[in-house]
Amino acid sequence: MSVVADFPTNEITPAPAWRTSPPRSNAEIRVPRMHSSESSRALLGLLRLSQTAASELNDGTADATFAGVISKSVLRSLLGTLHHRHYLTLRHSRRVALVAFGLANHLGWDGRQLRVLEVAGLLHDIGKIGVPDTVLEKPARLSPDELELITLHNNVGFDLLQACRVDRQVQDVISQSQQSYCPDLESRDQTLGNELNMGARILAVADAYDSLATEQPHRRAKSHQEIMEVLTEGSGTQFDANVVSALARWVQQDGPPLASAADDDLVPTSNGPIEVSEADSIGLIFSYLHTVERLYDGFHLVDTDGRILIWNRRAERLLGRSAEHMLGQRWSGDALGYRHLNESPMPTAEMPMLRAISTGKTSLMSMLARNANGQSVQIELQAVPLFDEQGKLQGVAEFYRNLTDDSGRQSRSFRDLKLAATRDALTNVANRRELENQMNAMVTEFNDRSREKFSVIFADADHFKRVNDTFGHGVGDQVLIDFARLLTQETYSGELVGRYGGEEFVVLCPDTNLEEAFRRAERLRTTLRKSKIGGIDRLRVTASFGVAQAEPGDTVDSLLRRADKALYKAKAEGRDRTCSFTTVDLLNADKPESKPAPSANPFLCETRFTAIVASDMVSYKLGGFVNDHKAKLKTVTTERVVMLIGDTGLLASMNPFNREFALELDLALDGLADAIAKRGVPRIQFGVTIRPHRRVRNSAEFQKQANRLITDLKRYFVAE
Repeated sequence: MSVVADFPTNEITPAPAWRTSPPRSNAEIRVPRMHSSESSRALLGLLRLSQTAASELNDGTADATFAGVISKSVLRSLLGTLHHRHYLTLRHSRRVALVAFGLANHLGWDGRQLRVLEVAGLLHDIGKIGVPDTVLEKPARLSPDELELITLHNNVGFDLLQACRVDRQVQDVISQSQQSYCPDLESRDQTLGNELNMGARILAVADAYDSLATEQPHRRAKSHQEIMEVLTEGSGTQFDANVVSALARWVQQDGPPLASAADDDLVPTSNGPIEVSEADSIGLIFSYLHTVERLYDGFHLVDTDGRILIWNRRAERLLGRSAEHMLGQRWSGDALGYRHLNESPMPTAEMPMLRAISTGKTSLMSMLARNANGQSVQIELQAVPLFDEQGKLQGVAEFYRNLTDDSGRQSRSFRDLKLAATRDALTNVANRRELENQMNAMVTEFNDRSREKFSVIFADADHFKRVNDTFGHGVGDQVLIDFARLLTQETYSGELVGRYGGEEFVVLCPDTNLEEAFRRAERLRTTLRKSKIGGIDRLRVTASFGVAQAEPGDTVDSLLRRADKALYKAKAEGRDRTCSFTTVDLLNADKPESKPAPSANPFLCETRFTAIVASDMVSYKLGGFVNDHKAKLKTVTTERVVMLIGDTGLLASMNPFNREFALELDLALDGLADAIAKRGVPRIQFGVTIRPHRRVRNSAEFQKQANRLITDLKRYFVAE
């Protein structure tokens, strides 16, 4: 059917009158044979991909089209192009698809659901077809401009998936997997893109798992245990906690994902002449669409049936009409609200698309369009007719430029100046001014909407003056650069890392409570201790960390003061450790340290404290305490843990010069069993009883040692 044919009238949008006068003939519109431009070849290639996909989806069997999710030959072409463009990205995509498929299968998914998720895993990085190698293989975190480039190419990837008639569920899974998970979505207004479906949540976890398990140019591969710590840390903010828990159970049952898969099995056949030609053709399409995304504020493509084949994300934003609503609809200038600048109606024959069809030439016009809210948008509209080499019309592309707010465009030099004003010159992380600006905005939002919690991590390199004095300021500068790089590389949940001054750094952690931030700081601390930074093999650098969570009524100064006070405490207690402070802690900081109530028995020490801790983290924290104190466990239940700490040998207790006693620590866990059953994050009451393991003579030394142990135990649980 040609674009001059009459359309049925039972469409959602009004059927357009493509002409106001009879066509020149009933035959399809043709123009004299001409040399097609690169732009035309790219758009025609896109149309051919779409036609192939449509034909196979209409005529193919369920198996030939992956249960109708995508044309098999189109999928093969897309993966072949990714293989030709960047072999490692394809391998990553294959592994992500396998992990997502296996995890969903473990959760009981089957049939078409699994196919949708598998295809989404294979194509989630299709946008990297157009990303330069210098960005894909950069041995450091990407700059803001490079991240902007990645986002731009992701948008191009969605244009390509639209044209290839890929099932809308696949596109939604890919798109939503790139958004942060938020556990209270159900209580919010359900706007476009807010509600993340389970497929997106699974894909996000699978993508993160393989990325962390694979060696990258800027960091080493992580072990399964390290990956699970990162995923657990991001649960509830970046990742769905239920999916992360399911992954842990699946791995415990079947072993680490892909442990038995050979790398060769993950790679398609080698690139032959046909595959290379297809890859070059799709590469040309990608390059052209990238240019379109950069130059125009919207773009859509109409096929020979007059149906909208592509409605890109910029068009969604400009006109407020979702691709889900527009794709497959027949083009209608009236439905899009095309009018003259003076608001007078525009006859169909005067619309740029009809002019382009009737003349065979590009048509350009400044005019008005109407967005989904009924508001007028002043645009420059360019309609480009697409003819093949025989002069046969194959479709029309329309490009929008927003004339309503052209002042919003910023030159690159302006962006560079703005970026320079917010970056630390040495480490390239945010500077102090930017940190304080961001914190001020977060504190204001927190006080307006108290549910938007966030925390601050203060980090300070230990004995940094000694590094400068011993190795020189050049090495000292490199230590700061490497420290900043490690902080940015080891944060995954939207944190902002900045240099506060000297060797002090701040990490702003959105949607993170005190416990989560404490755990994050501990991971950063242990990672730094194991890393070689500064370029000197014999140099080992550690850091101390202070953590605070925003509380009602906080200002930037009060929040930073708590974090700084916690950092000072970590330094005072021996460095290379993490401490935290609440407002209550700060009020009591200058008072004499509270001690457990004296007991009638001088060789017995008892106290109680409360901590807000996730039930599944109690064993994790206790395990750290046991390992660090080389304790021996005697009793372990959900209500009680008993352990021995210190040298329990008889000779040690008889030695009059031994000032360290073997102690028995009896810990009662009130409320833990209920917390496990309800999977909540409750206030757990800890009852502590400490007594000597064997008879001792010095009660004062015993009490002093027992009080130190209680203080250390409370630190592990960030106790109130």
